[in-house]
Amino acid sequence: MFKKQQSGFTLIELIIVIIILGILSVVAAPKFLNLSTDANIAVLEGLGGSIQSASALVYAKANIKNLANQSVSNLDINNDGTNDVATIFGYPSADRGAGIANVLDLADNWLYGDGRNHTQFHITSSSFSPTRKSGETNNNIQITSPGCYLTYTPSTIIGIAPTISYTTTGC
Repeated sequence: MFKKQQSGFTLIELIIVIIILGILSVVAAPKFLNLSTDANIAVLEGLGGSIQSASALVYAKANIKNLANQSVSNLDINNDGTNDVATIFGYPSADRGAGIANVLDLADNWLYGDGRNHTQFHITSSSFSPTRKSGETNNNIQITSPGCYLTYTPSTIIGIAPTISYTTTGC
């Protein structure tokens, strides 16, 4: 009778291949699947979209009240007789006490502050763990690079919308 010759991989060869694939996945997968960085950037971009929408709504209200061409003004958004938002050419200013922060509903999980002379407004998430200086609170921080934050720069010219830039080196 004839003997059948079996062909295939031995158990040891299969185990070696599985070990090599395991080592490759441990080393290579984190480089391809950096999901936390992508998620943090997406959070900032979502907040940036909210800021752009809020700024456009404030500008529309300022335009109705004939305040869009004034370099500095105050706007009553909800018609309660109190000026709610400081504006620059109709858009919210960068002042953390009276500008864009008053338009946004920033909960305790957001950290923010205005730059020197209220020329920029920085926002980051408290979950991004920025380094704080002594005395800084959630609504009065100075964010430095590298970081994961967005910067709102108010309008400086009539008819030009504010800009939003993203610093994502520390996300």
